[in-house]
Amino acid sequence: MRHITHAVAQFAAEALLLSLCLQISEGQAEKPVFLPSPGQIVNVVCASDANQSYALYLPSAYTVTKRWPIIYFFDPGGRGRRPLDLYKDLAEAYGFVFAGSNNSRNFSGNESEAVNAIWQDTHVRLSLDDRRVYTSGFSGGARVAGAMALSSPGQISGVIAHGAGYPSVRHNSNDKLLYYLAVGDKDFNWQEVITVGHEREREGLPYRVNVYSGSHQWAPASVMEDAVQWLQLKAMQSGDLPRDNVFIDRQFQSLQRRADEAEGKHDALAQLDAYQYIVSDFAGLRDVNSTSGKVAALKQSPAVKSALKAEQEQISRQLRIEREISPKLRTYESGDVADPNALRVEILQAMNGLKDQAAHAKHEEERLVLQRAFQDMMVEGMENGQQELEAKHFDKAESCFDLMQQISDDPWPTLLLAETRAAMGNKKQALKDLREAIRRGLRDADTLESNRRLQVLNTDPQFQKLIAELKGK
Repeated sequence: MRHITHAVAQFAAEALLLSLCLQISEGQAEKPVFLPSPGQIVNVVCASDANQSYALYLPSAYTVTKRWPIIYFFDPGGRGRRPLDLYKDLAEAYGFVFAGSNNSRNFSGNESEAVNAIWQDTHVRLSLDDRRVYTSGFSGGARVAGAMALSSPGQISGVIAHGAGYPSVRHNSNDKLLYYLAVGDKDFNWQEVITVGHEREREGLPYRVNVYSGSHQWAPASVMEDAVQWLQLKAMQSGDLPRDNVFIDRQFQSLQRRADEAEGKHDALAQLDAYQYIVSDFAGLRDVNSTSGKVAALKQSPAVKSALKAEQEQISRQLRIEREISPKLRTYESGDVADPNALRVEILQAMNGLKDQAAHAKHEEERLVLQRAFQDMMVEGMENGQQELEAKHFDKAESCFDLMQQISDDPWPTLLLAETRAAMGNKKQALKDLREAIRRGLRDADTLESNRRLQVLNTDPQFQKLIAELKGK
């Protein structure tokens, strides 16, 4: 959910912030109930609402005689199992409970119900450490995770946001959160995440930013492990977890190595980040006075000032490109245009030209800017279609998704085209679209079987054959 100024995104986040504070404490007084099957991912239907469910992973050592930290996950497509499949080894290694909502998804409008349901059910069933409760999400799910945490000061300690920054509504007075932001260098939300990092630094709020090689996605497990380790370190710093000096030393040495490597590569910003993290995360755990001096000196250095200027130029360049294309996409979505075919051709030429420029860019920084701008406009076009689909404006949704599938070979627009045509009652064309989505790289049978808009195809022999073929690969 990139464009948080959209009315539907803003309403969802505001609804969360308004309602969650009133409901999030319900059920906490209940005695924990043992839940079987530690060591494997299970699907749990909420006791208070059978329409709400979540994927759950309990570490194999789980027992009700101990209180456990928990991370609540929110996927933009409502795939609660997805982050657990990616990160369950970390839950096992660090002793965390992981729970992923199956109901919170972009444009669903039911985020507050999903958040409250998963919170209440886990607090009734499980033995949880109230001092170490965290949220995490990807893209629009990161905004839900942030809204959930910001709406409940004192009840949630931190957020791990993948591929996005803040929700559309944020009250600074509540924000004492640990905020870990992970973003790929090709992610169209890179500029947003970088900006949030600088903002939290200026405000003196705890944070880390991890930029890795990748696009708009759940971060690799190694990045998520860094986030979990940071949460552990901050819990030791605050006294919510007993100090482990071996662990603390290892984390300190890792950051010092990062600073040394950045200095060797003449990467002034990476060096500054590493030193700032040492100062903020090890105060009270190690002597950081000398590092504080290095931070002060670096902030005044020509190298850092030059790097910050170049970073801002990348952000500005991306925004300029997007301002040329975004109005055309909005006009196309509205249908309020004399010659839609001419506008369609204009958009195709602009997007394909952008993609070609990225492919032939001579400098890495320019290539990344162009790639981010292209992906951002792709996502805006897709989200335009998703809003129309949720509003049951099927013709408009179909038009948006058909345009996007001509621009990109990604299976996503074609899958949404199949959903739209299934909703329109055109099952034959929906099945053709699904075949095309598979040809483009769709491999997850569960994505199709659990898709609420494709339920109308469940009894179709061709659909069942398609699912069997996917499972057989």
